[in-house]
Amino acid sequence: MIKYLFGTAALILLLTSCAKDDAVLPEQHDYKIVIPPSNGNPGIGDSEEEPLGVGLALPQGIRIVERKDHPFDPDLGKLYAHANFFYVDINFVNDRMPGTPPVTVELPAGLVGVSRIHDKQNGLSIEKHLITVPPTERYGGGRDTTTVYIGMACLNKNRSMPWYDNIGPEQVFPISRNNYHKFIVSTDPNLRKLLELLLGHPGLKVNAHWDPVAAHEEDYVVPEWMKIHNEIQDIIWDVTDGFGLTQGKMDELKEKLKQYR
Repeated sequence: MIKYLFGTAALILLLTSCAKDDAVLPEQHDYKIVIPPSNGNPGIGDSEEEPLGVGLALPQGIRIVERKDHPFDPDLGKLYAHANFFYVDINFVNDRMPGTPPVTVELPAGLVGVSRIHDKQNGLSIEKHLITVPPTERYGGGRDTTTVYIGMACLNKNRSMPWYDNIGPEQVFPISRNNYHKFIVSTDPNLRKLLELLLGHPGLKVNAHWDPVAAHEEDYVVPEWMKIHNEIQDIIWDVTDGFGLTQGKMDELKEKLKQYR
């Protein structure tokens, strides 16, 4: 009888314990780190080193040049962005013979703009972009330059935004012009894993500009279309400057991204 009562009590205790464990499992699941942090890896977070990556491969006859005196063109047809905390300008020249077909340049997801000023705020493009570069020649000699703007997320949360000292007409756009001349493709394993989550959402394409000056006003209201981009930036910072991305945040983002497929 004593043995029977002991067995029954043990069974009740076991069932009670299982029920208790089941009750906390969802919370434990939500806080599980699914993408580890890259904070401290080269060029990320507080690191001042150059980010990990391989050089951007360009087709034969295509080169990137500086265009210091070329002002920002707000034509949205020249903006390639699925992230938009800031834009960088890339200036392509096609050295092939005039009359030959245009060349398509692929800017892969994970493209990193390596900053040379502005507290080394490095940028990350989260989607693949295809840029058409015609081999046109200017009257009087020289080559036409194809200038485009790439939307970037920030890889260094605690550093200044690279548009903060814009003056004149450019100050109402998040453009960092003539700052990024080196472009690599990230090989950081945690960023690559995060990119897999963000890729393939054409609805994230940016079709409007935002004004950094207005954004600092007390009565500023974040436009509805900007909210998902702000959330994506925060999640990138979880990986670059925080403790990593949790399962709960990842599941929440996946659900929100469904409407952008």
